[in-house]
Amino acid sequence: MDDVVVLNDEGPYRLVVERQVKRMLEIIPSGDPWRKTMRQCLESLESSGDEIDGNRHRLGVTASGPVHGLEILRGLGAYASAQKSARDLMRRLPNLGRDHRRIWGHLTETIRDLIIERDAKDPGSELVESSAFRIARRLVVEIEPTEQVSPRYPYLRSVLEDRVLADECRSDSAAVYRLVEELAQEWGPRAGVIDVGMLRGRLQAKGVILRGDPEKRSARVTRSGRTQLVSELEPADALLMEVHPVFKAPAGSDELTVLPPYIPRPSSLDDLLRRELSQAAEGSRLVMVVGGSSTGKSRSCWEAVRAELPAWRIVQPLDPERPAALLRTVQEGLLEPRTVLWLNDANLYLLVRDYAAQVAATLQALLTDRQRGPVLVLGTMWPDFWYKLTEAEDDEDALWTTGNAAVRQLADLAVTIKMPPAFTESELTRAAALVESDPRLTLARDHASSGRITQFLAGAPHLWQRYEQSEGAARGILHAAMDARRYGHGPLISEDFLRTAVEGYMDEATWHSLDDDWFTSHLANLLKPHRQLPGPLTRYRPRSDQTPLTNSHYQLADFLYERSRDTREKEQPAQSLWKAAATYSRTDTDMLELANSARRLGVVNCEELYLKAAECGDTSILHSFARRLIALSRFEHAELLIKNYHLGGYLLGELSAALSHAGRFRDAKRLARQAYAASRNVNGQRSLAHHLLSLDLIHTAARIYSWAADRGDPVAFRWLTTHHEELGDRTTAERLAHTALTEHGSPSAAASLAQLRAAAGQLAEAERLCQLITDHGHAELLVSTARERSDRRDHTTALFFYRAAAAAGHPKALEWMSWHIEGQGDFQYAEDLAHAAAAVGNSHALHGLAHLRFVKGRIQDAERLNQAAAKAGSVSAREWLIRRSAGACTT
Repeated sequence: MDDVVVLNDEGPYRLVVERQVKRMLEIIPSGDPWRKTMRQCLESLESSGDEIDGNRHRLGVTASGPVHGLEILRGLGAYASAQKSARDLMRRLPNLGRDHRRIWGHLTETIRDLIIERDAKDPGSELVESSAFRIARRLVVEIEPTEQVSPRYPYLRSVLEDRVLADECRSDSAAVYRLVEELAQEWGPRAGVIDVGMLRGRLQAKGVILRGDPEKRSARVTRSGRTQLVSELEPADALLMEVHPVFKAPAGSDELTVLPPYIPRPSSLDDLLRRELSQAAEGSRLVMVVGGSSTGKSRSCWEAVRAELPAWRIVQPLDPERPAALLRTVQEGLLEPRTVLWLNDANLYLLVRDYAAQVAATLQALLTDRQRGPVLVLGTMWPDFWYKLTEAEDDEDALWTTGNAAVRQLADLAVTIKMPPAFTESELTRAAALVESDPRLTLARDHASSGRITQFLAGAPHLWQRYEQSEGAARGILHAAMDARRYGHGPLISEDFLRTAVEGYMDEATWHSLDDDWFTSHLANLLKPHRQLPGPLTRYRPRSDQTPLTNSHYQLADFLYERSRDTREKEQPAQSLWKAAATYSRTDTDMLELANSARRLGVVNCEELYLKAAECGDTSILHSFARRLIALSRFEHAELLIKNYHLGGYLLGELSAALSHAGRFRDAKRLARQAYAASRNVNGQRSLAHHLLSLDLIHTAARIYSWAADRGDPVAFRWLTTHHEELGDRTTAERLAHTALTEHGSPSAAASLAQLRAAAGQLAEAERLCQLITDHGHAELLVSTARERSDRRDHTTALFFYRAAAAAGHPKALEWMSWHIEGQGDFQYAEDLAHAAAAVGNSHALHGLAHLRFVKGRIQDAERLNQAAAKAGSVSAREWLIRRSAGACTT
């Protein structure tokens, strides 16, 4: 197969994958397979319109060829998918490696050529970059090995037999190996993550028994991550599923149910929600109900599940941590078909830094695997969290810098249902009889503001009143809990955490007026319920099947947490919060989230928290801490941190640069050399030399560059070569350029020297240097130098380098020179160059020359050149000839 397009339009999400298969794909603008691939991608942009920009439409490429280039292309596609626009990608592109920028250059150059080929005019940079970005962000690259059979095949079979297959398995290792290969081919174009449970479930369906397969479980089990039949749920179980309790009925009322009657929501919510749930049997789906705190999201989901899916099972993964419980539930095969995965407050699963990508990839794999479905993932979320998942701009410290767009891709699969904040008058009028049947509803209708019945039932007004009336230590405890939650701590906060954190939330007068039992007494007041509704804080009691806790833990009311995100948005947390985080965070995840928040805020005086976060595996926090110390000119502290915790030569280089800017050149030089010794990093030397140059200390800078050049730094070689050439020391300049090229494989110094001599009119010398560069296999540098000079409007120098590259037989240079000579009127020489380019694999040179002559009205020449191009392998030329023969070609 050379070109295959697969449209997968099955399932509830209309996930379309256009997949191309290439036997050999080398990423060079002049290569026909590469141009053909990009042409098909460009055609997809036009045929699909805006749909191509949705995450439900992918462009898959499966190819063998130079592996490094394909890996860079795959990485560029993954990076582009995390950006919101071409402008964002272009802004971040300089921070990527040179290889990524090179591949991006090949991509944009090819797109520009293809658009010119089609439209006969320059499309402009904005259209080119936009088209390239839209292709890159949907590109999924799968690299095929060139061997038909892996040389590790015998070893892998032995591993299957010895470690994977159960003794009672009747399938031999060869058959299982073939099954895994088939699954890889089936799942590969999705570009999703295949989790253990997904693979185990499919193999079990094929009759393969693996070691460690879980035993069959009964239907009714606990909420810690196992399942229960929906029809067996009791009304009181709604509270276990985290539906808000309501206040106690007024005195004298008859005995009432746990929850009041359900007031129907508008058809745009209830009907849509129930229709989506009823259709879950047709295919797995993700439904997310988005609305503010206490607006009735969980209650609506509860009623819809009980009404539409009574025969299904339901599971709510909670213990010990929600994300870990979810992963265990899915990966260990506990989630059977026809199961509701209940994710109340889904942000606690999808916005936890260390789990987010894995949870999202696992859920995406679950939703797209027919063998494990149908399943319904039903979640609720506040609007600002949903915005963070779907619309928020990326930034350096955002969740997305963990390297994943998986969460955002999962969100694109969701059916989103918006929960209104209140009931309208007409809705309450229609439900008048229902409201009158329950005194709690009647009281809520009469006293709730603007139809906010559900908030009143959950006690929101009273909670806010209690907060506003609190003062002293009580308000300090609430502020400590609010800030802990705002900055990343999970819902359960330990008593020791609150006791430690609250100290920074009280002024001196309040602190000195407290009695010995102050914390216990104020905490008890905050725990007091009102009409059987929880207070601002509630004590957490684990169930018998959940992990017991060593001390008391408390939860802040959801309503207060949501309001605090607005009311305390501009308030800085107290220093004591970071002290409590370092010592009393409930889980490592809680501590890491708080540490990252401290890093984002630029907090310096919480070194203990940063060090503990690093012990948990997030050493990047120490790098940020060191950079913050450097920015504050606390150089000695930064040096100790970098060396004591082995943070690497790059940070030493940054510290060296900062010291040079501070005028401490001796320390800067010492650290720059230590940076090189630690990691071969010469950035410190470069920064120091650059700063010295800005101070006109050229001689001192030259000594620094000489030291770096002795260690092979190409930047140092280039500067020294230019420096000596400008001083008239041509012999030293030549020696440096030759050494860099022959001993260190860096042609940039020789190219700079050739450029200087060409500009000075010493063309023979410049040509000799260019020949030296091409003799060492760096003709591509001559082309890139030509382009760079052309971009700077130095067309004379650009032409010189194109000629030098063309003389070396570079296919792109031959093409450019052919078109240039055509413009000068030497038509035969232009054809000779185009034929030379085609002979080394660039058949597009002939097709492009044919296009130029067609535009000028030389039709016979255009046909003759296109025939030669088609014979050389140009698909574009063949297509042009077909259109021409059909009488449809006008350009």
